[in-house]
Amino acid sequence: MKYQVGQRITGVINNITDLGIFVTLPGRRSGLVHHNDFGNNWERERHNYQRGQKLRVVVVHHFKGRIELSKMRVNDPTLIDPTNQFSSTKKENFLTVLTKTSELAQAEIKQLHHELTHYAD
Repeated sequence: MKYQVGQRITGVINNITDLGIFVTLPGRRSGLVHHNDFGNNWERERHNYQRGQKLRVVVVHHFKGRIELSKMRVNDPTLIDPTNQFSSTKKENFLTVLTKTSELAQAEIKQLHHELTHYAD
């Protein structure tokens, strides 16, 4: 799996060192949340995390196979997620797109409910 800057991912912490938090990403890749991501709070913050814990991160840099991650910038609107299907939606079209997505989701839920009901019989 190729990771792109701005992409939000949930990974699993595999190691915590003085350098930062190493996170295993889907596709057996790993990245680093550098201790600078936590500012001056790293020594205190590092104790809030443990190996095996899931962690939502964003790719902030990807160069020569090294993936730099950030936990603090997950909600940063300047990092646009290229895998988000709504990132290219214009503001004036957002409500229309959201309504259509909601309708499609409701139809899918209804279909799954119907299939499960028939399966249980």
